[in-house]
Amino acid sequence: MGLCQLIRRLIILCADTYGKSFFKELTNRMKNESLIPNYHVSVAKFYGPCNSKLNRQITVFALLQKFNFFIIVADADGKSQKRVEKTIECHVSKKLKASTRFVILEYEIEDWICASKGMCIKGNKPSAILRQKEGYEKYKLCDYVSQLDIAKLTKECGSFCRFMECLKACA
Repeated sequence: MGLCQLIRRLIILCADTYGKSFFKELTNRMKNESLIPNYHVSVAKFYGPCNSKLNRQITVFALLQKFNFFIIVADADGKSQKRVEKTIECHVSKKLKASTRFVILEYEIEDWICASKGMCIKGNKPSAILRQKEGYEKYKLCDYVSQLDIAKLTKECGSFCRFMECLKACA
């Protein structure tokens, strides 16, 4: 029996300021729709893929706040997703690696919005596409949670599928 099965305290760490409310709203929606179990989920900001503060941040969450499962969500900005993951992973202590999962987005969290709406993003930044087509601004990110087609995302979007796998791994 793993730690998550005992207490189930999950924290999602994202590098995006507006991502905090987006992920909180998204996980609440997923709980309400019975897509994930109703365990404790918090969201916090981390300071980017190559920041040595990440290890201390996770350690504090684990020891002082008793979180036992971590999902780190980061943007690849069109770069190699594997390389971005390795850059982040090197800042996670060996002790916490088993309880840490990574979701690396091809560009940014707006990938999911574009995929959900069927917008092609090949080679383009999704937020720029949304800005052009819908007048999107970053502060509106949370407003898009209710518009996400979760069924479509679970079939067509690899990073969203990975996110779902990570959430279910704690169940």
